Amino acid sequence: MNTEKNTTSDQKVVESKSAETLHPPDSSIADNSTPTSPVRSPKRLSVSKSYAALPTEAPSPPREETKITLGHDGGDATVAVSQRQRLYQILKRVSAIVTIKEDELVVLKKLVDAEIGDVIKFLTNLEHENSPTVITDKLAFLLKNGSPSKHHAIRTELPRQHPVWGIQYPLQKIARNLEHLRSTDTNSSSLSSSPSKKTEVIVLVSSGAYNPIHMLHIRAFYVARQYVESNYKFPVVGAFLSPSHDTYVRAKNRRNPREMITKRHRLGLIEAAVASSSWIEVDKWEITRRRVLDYLSTLTHVREMCDAHFPQFKFHLMYVCGCNTVVKLSHSALRDEGFGCVTVCRPTQTEMVIKHLGKQLAKSTTIVEDTGVLPCDLERATSFRVRKALTNMEKNAATIEMMVGKPVYHYFLKHNVGAKIAGKDEWSDEDKQWRDVDLSYVEYVES
Repeated sequence: MNTEKNTTSDQKVVESKSAETLHPPDSSIADNSTPTSPVRSPKRLSVSKSYAALPTEAPSPPREETKITLGHDGGDATVAVSQRQRLYQILKRVSAIVTIKEDELVVLKKLVDAEIGDVIKFLTNLEHENSPTVITDKLAFLLKNGSPSKHHAIRTELPRQHPVWGIQYPLQKIARNLEHLRSTDTNSSSLSSSPSKKTEVIVLVSSGAYNPIHMLHIRAFYVARQYVESNYKFPVVGAFLSPSHDTYVRAKNRRNPREMITKRHRLGLIEAAVASSSWIEVDKWEITRRRVLDYLSTLTHVREMCDAHFPQFKFHLMYVCGCNTVVKLSHSALRDEGFGCVTVCRPTQTEMVIKHLGKQLAKSTTIVEDTGVLPCDLERATSFRVRKALTNMEKNAATIEMMVGKPVYHYFLKHNVGAKIAGKDEWSDEDKQWRDVDLSYVEYVES
């Protein structure tokens, strides 16, 4: 896939901290698998600084670019460093011009820390604004609507008789986003009615055990979308979480089989996690096949499904994964099939990924560093830690809710998942069967 605006760099790594903090203290890996053994700290990369603005096709605030040399015979990687301290100074300045309530100031600081959406651009536009009325109106809009985005304006609810509602699961969210894009992006020549010219859009896909899903799985999509929409020409119109076949999850948990959450509940948990999202959906195709499938099969399925239902659009698919998964991928196969790859990791993991991939493979994926300031429990969230916390739900209730979110936590309580993982209750026959709502998608039914 060749949709990136700035192709001068071999690899892009997006970081949200100052260049002096490229090597902060170690943090846990947010991935779908259990923690791996510690990795020796690799040799530090040589760093030099330059200042530049992002491409004019994707207007963004000026960013400090840091060149990281991969080696004597390797190319350079680019680190785009945002200026969080500058954003805090802007908040301090505007709060001296207008009165900002304490709770509103807390929300604004959280938006700056999370750095999801176009909050950076939004606040830098206020840097030299002196009109109290303009500042008040813009801040009120930001607080009411959250992170603004060039591709995500305020949505008008489509009437129930609209044809979009006739689109079947799991494409309803994408259908609504495509219709919204068609109706709002009047300036785009790509929305031409000419049958020979298709509108190009991006869909993100992630797969794994999700045993169980947690907030960092969801956050990875938001971090990836923020990077993609800031650096690529086309909008992200949807994302799919594809849970793996039970056989794969059973093999991963063969030492502690009771910790394997059954397909019925893994699907239910993911649905609970994405129910409130307007663009992230669960795809049941992979989990309902007869056997374990790889990520390339899942990506091909999603592309064929989207192409078949929306022939007037050209879909570019990007596989979103963590640092544990990216080292296992076949990057040549992804490239040959026309799929992109976005690796979302924490700041301390970038050097490890580059070291394990090697100089050439490190250029074949986009590494996006998630450096948002997160609560400690969320920062350390992994499926392994969630399962361990579930063995004592009463003691760890607050930690579990922080790691997985309220809807998933309530699902745990409703279905007594913690007691079953702890071995206090048995997984029932009903727990092991498909839900009625899933049967129409199932390629096989166990006897």
